[in-house]
Amino acid sequence: MAHKAQQNTTVSYNGNAITNYVSQADLEAAMNRLEVTTLGDTAKAFLAEDPEWKISLSGYWTPTLDGYLAPDAISPGTKRTSVITMTDGVTTVTYTWTSNAEIGNYKIGSQVGGARSFSAELVLSGAPTRGVA
Repeated sequence: MAHKAQQNTTVSYNGNAITNYVSQADLEAAMNRLEVTTLGDTAKAFLAEDPEWKISLSGYWTPTLDGYLAPDAISPGTKRTSVITMTDGVTTVTYTWTSNAEIGNYKIGSQVGGARSFSAELVLSGAPTRGVA
């Protein structure tokens, strides 16, 4: 069964709750396939690479949010802790990267007559610690 995301997802970066600035948070584990077909195979054979994790964020920019993200966006290689949780109201799943999250592709948008927006990627090194409660 599908579940509404509103108030059921939280995101933090470097110990700062950024949920109230985020309108969308997408967790992605992308894996490339390596073809390993041999002459003895009867069909193509593949191995999956290790996943490449990231959290894509978008929402509403404020100076407070900028204070959380911009210093690390302009200082490449700074790794912080990031946590994303999702719940269906009964069970909560938590993904944590301890000192393994970097700010990538930080963008501030300005539209005449519209709310100032932001987008960013949390580029995540290694596998998360996953917890279920």
